[in-house]
Amino acid sequence: MSRSLWLALLLLGPVGGARAQSDLAAGDAALARFDLPSALTAYRTAHTKSPDDYEANWKLARALCDRSIHLKDPNAQKRCCVEAEELARAAVKLKPDDSKGHLYLAVAVGKLALYEGGKRKVELASEVKKEAERAIKLNDKEDLAYHVLGVWNREMAELNWVLRKFAELLYGKFPTASLDDAIHDLERASQLAPATVPHRVELGITYISARRWRDANDAMEKALAMPRSWVTDDYYWDQARLALKRVKPHLN
Repeated sequence: MSRSLWLALLLLGPVGGARAQSDLAAGDAALARFDLPSALTAYRTAHTKSPDDYEANWKLARALCDRSIHLKDPNAQKRCCVEAEELARAAVKLKPDDSKGHLYLAVAVGKLALYEGGKRKVELASEVKKEAERAIKLNDKEDLAYHVLGVWNREMAELNWVLRKFAELLYGKFPTASLDDAIHDLERASQLAPATVPHRVELGITYISARRWRDANDAMEKALAMPRSWVTDDYYWDQARLALKRVKPHLN
């Protein structure tokens, strides 16, 4: 390689990185105004410019997970989750000792499990738990990781007999999971991020599973009274309204 070409490449590297940082900032600003399509475009541009940028990988993965919630077509939702999983795995490889990559790998795999059959869902559940716990070990203030663990506990506790037997064969024994653990994790998530609507809604849904009707009602009402703080809040408010219809008859 000629000296002039080497110098040109050396100079171009930081410029590309700087441009990626600018796009990441634009994505963050778009999310702050709840404009997910613009955020997704900005993060994708940043990733295209710097595919080995750790932040570009996990932020694009996060945006794709959020996007999947808004889509109506299950195939399109699954494609978002598959891409998010790939990006999150890349992030984990780039910075294995940072919590965000592990966190969004847990989120992406957990969402991907929604589109898989029962046995495959149980197989994926093991990785969801492992990655969420790894994120917490790296940063015990990762509220979303506690959210993921809470939902994991609820889903595993509510598995039917056939899938519980499959889980026992897969793991040697059925993984420790309970509604009490689910409630504990989701309460912890809500304590760490009290303004986060999804934490309250999933906590309310878990109270319903535990037949704690008054607590479920209070959690849903609180969620509906909270100001918007994230791009998926509309979806979770809809879930809260639906859940309240199940709860109200039990309060009389």
